[in-house]
Amino acid sequence: MSTDSELAETVAALQEPDPAERAAMLKALWVWPSQDDRLHPHIADLLGDSSPCVFGTPIRYGEIRWLAAQVIFAEYKARQRKECVRLEDVVVPVPGDELARLAQRAGIDCDATLPALLAAFAELHEMGQLPTTTLELRL
Repeated sequence: MSTDSELAETVAALQEPDPAERAAMLKALWVWPSQDDRLHPHIADLLGDSSPCVFGTPIRYGEIRWLAAQVIFAEYKARQRKECVRLEDVVVPVPGDELARLAQRAGIDCDATLPALLAAFAELHEMGQLPTTTLELRL
């Protein structure tokens, strides 16, 4: 369980206007589940956040909500809870080279820089040009 100040810092990061900051905290919580019930509603709030972010090795571009689902599932696994996390129509995380090809096909100018790829992701998402799936995570 987190101290009150650690909890406040974590919640503040999850509510940051910058998606990169929200993603950074989610990535940390994915690797190191907090097992603190007080965080669950703040993470669950992000299950509807379709803001673009980066994660993984190699880097993939996806939605904040994909990361939030992974964090909730990591929390369930850490506690050995047999609960399912399900997201409908979530963008399948896309490697940078594939994202650049999708942008080019859609007529979007995009170089290989992080800001350009994130902007292309957002534009392609708005156009409905990114692959989606139903994400279902269960033990």
